[in-house]
Amino acid sequence: MKTSIKHIFIGFIQGLTEFLPVSSSGHIVLFGSMFSLDNLMLISIVAHIGTLFAVLFCYRNKIIELIKHPKNPTNLNLILATIPAVVIVLIFNEKVESLFSIKSLTWGFIISAFLLLIADFKPNKNKYINKRASFIMGIAQGLAILPGISRSGATLTCGLLCNRNKKETLDFSFLMSIPIILASAVYESFNLFSSQINIEWGNIFLVMISSFIFGILSIKLMLKIVKNNKLYYFSIYMVVLSLLIVFLF
Repeated sequence: MKTSIKHIFIGFIQGLTEFLPVSSSGHIVLFGSMFSLDNLMLISIVAHIGTLFAVLFCYRNKIIELIKHPKNPTNLNLILATIPAVVIVLIFNEKVESLFSIKSLTWGFIISAFLLLIADFKPNKNKYINKRASFIMGIAQGLAILPGISRSGATLTCGLLCNRNKKETLDFSFLMSIPIILASAVYESFNLFSSQINIEWGNIFLVMISSFIFGILSIKLMLKIVKNNKLYYFSIYMVVLSLLIVFLF
């Protein structure tokens, strides 16, 4: 397989899995290892930037509204969700990075599958996101740095366990990904570029465009799936993927 096609495929995987509850980082590790790509960390950063642009595009009207009305309660909730996530990442990031391997993904995928079952069968409420739910979802987002743990699955499940509305919780989960993806990209980029690596800008551009396009499709698909209570399909997928990893690796 040509290198350019591999990079497009990695962007496709990142864009699709960032917002579907199947752990994008786990899939990047899995397929990146299979393709033996160089500069996997840089590829992951660029792919995340592509999905960041996807969120900004899909929620542009909501984001403009939040900027125009800084006292909107959602802005405070986003801050409350970001703080615990940043603290957890800063404290445990280096330790967690050493855990990333193909075999270590198995337990993370199993945990994500269990969380999705809870989210799928939790009765839908009409309560909007409050400060307590925001903070708990922020903790869940921070813990999603563990290999194989789905960020969207963890945050969605925790929001629903706080008896929040499904659609409202999913929208907030997407919005709260913006500051954490941006902060992570800036931090990792600083560490990466200080090492003076060789960069193939053409392939990097392909990763970003691919992850952006499929990120948009993933957001729209996830909104439809949650509306129809079909998350258990992903739970089955992650269990099957875990079994394949155990037997093939």
